[in-house]
Amino acid sequence: MKKVVLVLLLIAIIPLNLSAWGDKGHKLITAHSLEFLKTKINLPDSIIKEIITRSVDPDNRKKQDPTEYPKHFIDIDFFPEYMSGQIVLNRDELKSRYPDSVLVKQGYLPWATLDTYEKLVDAFKSGEKEKIVLYLADLSHYVADGHQPMHATLNYNGQLTGQKGIHFRYEIEMVDAYLEEIIKGLVKFDIGTVEKKDLEYKIFDYLNESNTYVELVLSADKFASKNKDKYFELLWNRTKYVTIESINSAAKALADMINSAYIEAGNPELKF
Repeated sequence: MKKVVLVLLLIAIIPLNLSAWGDKGHKLITAHSLEFLKTKINLPDSIIKEIITRSVDPDNRKKQDPTEYPKHFIDIDFFPEYMSGQIVLNRDELKSRYPDSVLVKQGYLPWATLDTYEKLVDAFKSGEKEKIVLYLADLSHYVADGHQPMHATLNYNGQLTGQKGIHFRYEIEMVDAYLEEIIKGLVKFDIGTVEKKDLEYKIFDYLNESNTYVELVLSADKFASKNKDKYFELLWNRTKYVTIESINSAAKALADMINSAYIEAGNPELKF
């Protein structure tokens, strides 16, 4: 119960805006991940709070930066290669097959995640506080986005199945309504590492898993829509295990990536 109260208080004192997983969801994932990292890489509480606060910065940047929007998703099931079991991991190879306009429209979340990881490694090496906070916050956001099912599908808002608005209903309204239950479902984990050569595979693994949950979310929405008075209760009952699992997996994947970036940078002594 103590953990629930502390996390709710932490989230409550930070101004919120709407974003993927909802601002509360993003900040929860970041807070849970950093809980296991703060002593390992010497992150003081003030820096952790700043990273949590700024974990929604990428969504806020979309308002001013047109290049930011495609970094938050990938309509992975748009690509025939994916549907036939041949996932193209390399962005340059994908660019040789499709024009830039198509790739921008379908999103490039996995490569935004990779780019941010590389920038975080450089930031750790330089020891520059501002860059470390920036790229830790950005990486937390992109990894969390990759674990949200509706960020990994062409039918991202139910627009192809007559379920328009499911994106918002699921990731913000439902998550916010059941945030305390989600916090109770958070689990401890051991921090691991990801070999650099395996990083693309790691990212596409969780994107693929997210895509497999899409039909479950859409099915739950159809079922819950039959009873408007109990819509969110029914939606939660049918998606809670996947939702909690996705949030725990996002926190674990983020911690592993941050730890790997820190090790790749040479385990520097950070001074803030």
